[in-house]
Amino acid sequence: MMRQEQEIRVFGRFLEDSAKIGQDIHYVLRVSHTPQQEIFFPSINQAYGVFKPIKKDYFPTKTDGNNVSIDSAVYTFRQFSIQDFQTLRIPVAIQTELDCTVVSPTQDTVYLKRLMPHAKDVKIDSLIQSIPVSPLKPKPDLRNLTLGAVSVLIVLGLVYWLLGNRIRQGLRLYLLWRKNLEFKRAYQRLMRNISNSPKGLQNLENAAALWKNYLERLTNIPFATFTTTEMVDNLPDKRLEKTLQEVDSAIYGGNFSTRTLEAIKVLLEIAETVYLQERAKINQEVKRS
Repeated sequence: MMRQEQEIRVFGRFLEDSAKIGQDIHYVLRVSHTPQQEIFFPSINQAYGVFKPIKKDYFPTKTDGNNVSIDSAVYTFRQFSIQDFQTLRIPVAIQTELDCTVVSPTQDTVYLKRLMPHAKDVKIDSLIQSIPVSPLKPKPDLRNLTLGAVSVLIVLGLVYWLLGNRIRQGLRLYLLWRKNLEFKRAYQRLMRNISNSPKGLQNLENAAALWKNYLERLTNIPFATFTTTEMVDNLPDKRLEKTLQEVDSAIYGGNFSTRTLEAIKVLLEIAETVYLQERAKINQEVKRS
C-alpha cells in the first residue's frame, strides 16, 4: 500500500488568483500514476462548500515514455460568499485490491475581487456629504389614499374569496408546466450530444443528474441522493430498474451502446408520466375543495 501511494502525485490549483462574486472559477486537478492504477475523479454532483459546481471537463489519459500516466480534469465553479478568500482541495480515489484510497492535493486559495471598497474602509462622513438632497414634495391627501387602498383590498379580497381555488390551481399548473418545459429543453439538448466519447459520456452523466433533480423538485422525494434500488422503490415503473442500470453501466463501466440511447429516451418518458400524474393530483385537489 505504501508503494502505491508514493507512486501517486496529485496536483490541484485554481487557474485564477482572484474572481468576482458569481464569476466562473476554474480548478485544475491532475494526477500522475502508473498505467495499472485506476483513478476516480469526484463528480460535479458532490458538495464543495461555498463553491457551486457548474461543469467538469475531463481529459483522456496520457502515458509518456517513462511509463507514467496522467489524468486531468478542469472543474468550473461559482461562489457567492463575501469572504476575502476561500480555499479548496479536491481529492481523488485510487482503486486498490480491497477498497479505494483517497489522495488529496495541497490546499489552494482564490481571493475575492471586490468592485466596491470593504465596508471598514468607507468614510461615512464623505459619503453622506456626496448624497444629493432632493427638495421636499407636498404629502398626498392621506384620507383619499387610505380610502383607495381599502377599496382595492376589498375588491381583491372578494375576487380571492370567489375564485381563490381556481387562481391557485392555475398558478400551480402554470409553474408545473413551465418547469417541465425548461427540463425537457435542457434534457433534449444533452440527449443530442450523447456519444461514446469523454465529452459525450459527460453529457450522459449530466442528463442523468438533471433527470434526478427534476423528479426531486416535481415530487418532493430526494431522488438526487437515492440509490438505484431506492429510486425503483419510490417510483413504480417497470422500466425504471433496467433503464437506470443501463445508464449506470455506460457512465461508470464504459459500456456504451445503442441501448444507452434508448435508456435515456425512456427516462424522458418516465419524467413526462410523473409530470402528468402531478397535474392530475392538482386538478383532483381542486375538485375535492
